[in-house]
Amino acid sequence: MDRISIPNPYFEGASNVYLLRERSLAVLIDTGIGTPEASALLQKELSALGCPLREISVVLLTHKHMDHFGLARAVVDASGAEVYVHQDDWKDVASYDERHEEISQLYLNAMRLWELPQEIILQMGAVRERFSELARSVPSAKPLQDGETLDFGALQVRLLHTPGHTQGSACFLIENRLFTGDHLLPTYTPNVGATDVTSGRMLKRFIDSLKKILSLPNVAHLEIHPGHGPSWRDPRLRIEKILKHHDERTEKILNILSDKKPYTAFEIAQRLFGTMREHHVLLGAGEVYAHLEELYAEGHVERLFPNFFQSR
Repeated sequence: MDRISIPNPYFEGASNVYLLRERSLAVLIDTGIGTPEASALLQKELSALGCPLREISVVLLTHKHMDHFGLARAVVDASGAEVYVHQDDWKDVASYDERHEEISQLYLNAMRLWELPQEIILQMGAVRERFSELARSVPSAKPLQDGETLDFGALQVRLLHTPGHTQGSACFLIENRLFTGDHLLPTYTPNVGATDVTSGRMLKRFIDSLKKILSLPNVAHLEIHPGHGPSWRDPRLRIEKILKHHDERTEKILNILSDKKPYTAFEIAQRLFGTMREHHVLLGAGEVYAHLEELYAEGHVERLFPNFFQSR
């Protein structure tokens, strides 16, 4: 197995692309973002590894975000590779270009729900337009279901559905190697709530997905290969730390709400994170809203109006 670090100037640092080879089979797990620089580097690194782009047989996508699937269409065009992604993210990969306006409207609705200021909403619209060129539709992509196994001779790949970061986020299990995309990262927690606005209760889904990994029979012996950052062995301590992080964030939100005044998700995000810039405003408000959804479902907060929350 080889790891290729693909530059990612727009989001949270370089993205990992993994190359696995089994005799004549060449598999990529994720592809990196769809910039000319990323494309040139991917082709250069693959050639240096003795596997030019035209020889890629299969692409496995951990989720629908452009820094992970942005070059998938270029890989398909060059090699005819088969592309696989979980069915809940399939539509956004297969019809990325066609769904641009629909997804933009969903984000607009979400930003209004979180009560982002109008000037920030306008900025985010411009950002989405700028980012629209960083991926292309992959209409040949094939949808997979939770637990489905792909058999490539000696290489068997099992998909584990791990929603939370996106609804269709998935990990790929190959023997004792778990490729986690953005679901499980070594040094920071993935955003939950703002990076997929097509589903609700994303925080609960994310936590349940972390516990799903903990329940794997060989969890202590797993090698974790994330979408960003270095690999490591045994995910248990990292998962425990992430679960504790979200518990602590919930307590901080409850403390903000303890004065019994109504707050919007954006107002709480400002108190939690201070000054936020560009797309981090979106990430902060969306994550707060994901926590508020759980607190509301558990009866700890009430909604005075659709966009305002207050402690019970």
